[in-house]
Amino acid sequence: MSKVLVTIVSQNTLSLKVLEAYTRDVGRGVARIDYDSMDSLTASTGDVIEIRGKSRTVEKCLPLYPSDEGKGIIRVDGLVRNNAGVAIGDTVVVRKIKAIPAEKVIVAPLEAIPPIDERYLADALESVPLIKGDNVMVPYFGGRLTFQVIGVNPTSSSSEASIITQKTIFTITSTDNALSDRVGQT
Repeated sequence: MSKVLVTIVSQNTLSLKVLEAYTRDVGRGVARIDYDSMDSLTASTGDVIEIRGKSRTVEKCLPLYPSDEGKGIIRVDGLVRNNAGVAIGDTVVVRKIKAIPAEKVIVAPLEAIPPIDERYLADALESVPLIKGDNVMVPYFGGRLTFQVIGVNPTSSSSEASIITQKTIFTITSTDNALSDRVGQT
């Protein structure tokens, strides 16, 4: 059996190889790592972890299937890889971070969308961690709508994420803002 190397970058930070998500996890916004990695990060199932590639994103942490234990990998879907700026086979740095409840979130659709009640977004994304700049997918009548997070209030620091609750108020702004206004927070 070959020995797998998991690099501990610094205390409570790991370097893991990116693989594709399990089919059942696609679109769920989760990252799966093995129990040894979770222990190294002092993370438990459901905790929020930061995934840093060319950019950073945040996801909920779940354990890998037993067949993937000890391989030094993280399994994430295409949306998460896109948010982190990585591809399958790349290496990312992972750490556990704190998540604070989001009061307000501004999103912009990345495609034409039908009229949608903004309250539906809080329902569909409840318990999902996010940061400004992330793309998020929302299930909608058998399909999915993709939005970019333009702003989050309260503003999360680089050591925090925001997490959606039933009380989070969403505002949908124009697609133009997704492409041009990546600096303003609400």
